[in-house]
Amino acid sequence: MPSSSARMPGRTRDAGRTEFGPRDVRVTNIEPGLTRTELASHIEKDTLREFVEGMADTMGSLSSEEVADVVAYVSSRPRHVNLRQIMVLPTRQA
Repeated sequence: MPSSSARMPGRTRDAGRTEFGPRDVRVTNIEPGLTRTELASHIEKDTLREFVEGMADTMGSLSSEEVADVVAYVSSRPRHVNLRQIMVLPTRQA
């Protein structure tokens, strides 16, 4: 069973939906998979940086524009539609 701290983000989102839903505020959890950003260049350990870059080369990665497109899609839904959770992954990422 997960610890209570592991469940907290979900409970926080649910509380946000409960509190803000009646005011037509939507809360969506977007979970992107491997996304190519400048983050890898900030990894100081060479082996870890090479591992992350190798993962991106092997299974592909999303671009920041692709993730932004998902955000735009979510926010363009009609006001009465709330997408609770979206996972967007490179096709090869299981």
